[in-house]
Amino acid sequence: MASGRVMQSKFSFVIFVAIFFGISATTQAQEDNQVWVWNSKCNTPINIALQVKLDGKEIFSTSLPLCQWKREFEDGKASFKFTPTRTLVWYGYRSDEEDGKEDKGDPTPAGTALEIEFWQAGGEADEIELDYSVSASDGLHMNSIHLLSPTKKINTTMAPGLILETQPEKAK
Repeated sequence: MASGRVMQSKFSFVIFVAIFFGISATTQAQEDNQVWVWNSKCNTPINIALQVKLDGKEIFSTSLPLCQWKREFEDGKASFKFTPTRTLVWYGYRSDEEDGKEDKGDPTPAGTALEIEFWQAGGEADEIELDYSVSASDGLHMNSIHLLSPTKKINTTMAPGLILETQPEKAK
């Protein structure tokens, strides 16, 4: 009977070791996977044009260097300030979706100084999760995500008339 318990203990230990090392190997493989990152230190970057347009007119643009690298190298950030000459209405951030009422929006009047910030929230094998926030002196008006592709043009409406656009830059 004692030898049966010893065998069972050895078997349990072997199962534990196999599971532990299997999980460790899987975790290590996931950490070693290359994902798209926004990082100024990319060796051979793919440059992505980021533009923000208000009513079709460019109000901000920058170039984002992307490369496939380990997730730990995600560190891209950018921001800009502007003061629109018209009211902007933000939907979905400050509204209470549970109250069952129509979202009338959160307006910021013309002449309100706004700051827009961008940062990489995550990287995947085929895209980057680009977060953005819009704030004014009275607080945050929008916090959302734009899925950025290293291969195609993508537009996101931040507020009616305010468009975030990303696309690969053309080789010069």
